[in-house]
Amino acid sequence: MDWNRPVKITILALSLRVFSLSFLFFRNKRKEIALGLFSFVFAIFIAEAFVRLFYPQIMEHDKMFEYDPYLGWKFISNKKGAIVIQGEARHYIETNYIGFRDDPPPPDQDKIRKILVLGDSFVSNISVKDSEVFTEVLEQRLKNTAVLNFGVNGYGQVQEYLLLQKWLRKIDPDLIILVIYIRNDFNDNMGGYWLYPRPFASWSEEDLTLKINPPPQPTPTEEATSEPFRKFYRKSHLYHFLDRKIRFLITKFSQADQSEHKPSLYTPPELYLCRSQPSENTKLMYRTMEELLLRIEGYADEIGLSLVFAIAPTIVQVEDELWSSTLLNYGGKLEDYIRTLPNDKLMQFAEKNNLLMIDLLPILQSEAKKGKTLYNHREQHWNSDGNHVVAGSLLSYLKTKSLIE
Repeated sequence: MDWNRPVKITILALSLRVFSLSFLFFRNKRKEIALGLFSFVFAIFIAEAFVRLFYPQIMEHDKMFEYDPYLGWKFISNKKGAIVIQGEARHYIETNYIGFRDDPPPPDQDKIRKILVLGDSFVSNISVKDSEVFTEVLEQRLKNTAVLNFGVNGYGQVQEYLLLQKWLRKIDPDLIILVIYIRNDFNDNMGGYWLYPRPFASWSEEDLTLKINPPPQPTPTEEATSEPFRKFYRKSHLYHFLDRKIRFLITKFSQADQSEHKPSLYTPPELYLCRSQPSENTKLMYRTMEELLLRIEGYADEIGLSLVFAIAPTIVQVEDELWSSTLLNYGGKLEDYIRTLPNDKLMQFAEKNNLLMIDLLPILQSEAKKGKTLYNHREQHWNSDGNHVVAGSLLSYLKTKSLIE
């Protein structure tokens, strides 16, 4: 839902009213008013062209997905789409017949070892070419092994758990790797909306058990129900650019005097996940994440499969300058935050519960300190170099744990 739609309609109505009244009361100035109106419209046109060219706001990859009543959404099978991110990506991606960005799984009779990799957009990783995704790099370094990329943009552990239940017995892998993305997985598990409503976890008040809830029925899209003008401005890159900036300022100033930052579309998650004294809401996110990891591990264990959890840190955690500037921009005090806190908590939980888990933050930080750029800064996912570092780190970990030859 567009939370400030009434404000926009009011501003538009007032603007039109001002121009009509100007023509009515300043008849001798109509040429100047018309020229001013033309200049205003022309300036908007130029600004739209500039933003569209240099700071595109609308991601075309959304057309690669469709609604799914079980998972919320999924990749459209056998779909090809162009990925264009100014200065970072210009290529095509393509999904296979079962709806994932990878080659189809090999038949069982081929006797090829299969590693199933689950996660969100850090696994599907549409900002790099097929050959540069860490799953493909890992596959190239292993013999007689298919590394199956089952990553889907926007997924959290709730959807990954459901995805395992749907595909695990059909794929029959030899090993599972599940990537946890620090930035949004904690919040994604609690519900909300991406392109479509997502399934979510909640706690029963009666027996304090975790429940997995199906995704709510999606409402008709804005494009299908809105008036023609609304359809027009929703396609404007300039509109989305200004809308994001305004929302950012509102979020920043509304939380400036608060002792803690709350989950919001325009609040960096590091501000509440890395806070040394987390809020009750954040504690609930951690508790939910931990229970989901145990359920996923338990399901894999029932089938007799080894499962490795891999923690994918955010670009803000990895890069020193971004960490400092993020706290500065949002009024956070350095002494109130621990940069590695979410990762440390997950690793401690894994050790306590005998879960196999690797934290990718130390190796990525180490490489970044050497001057390497590992993320696409605009798109904020691993670039080609980042994917190679991740593949090498996973390979070493799997060898250390004797999970691969």
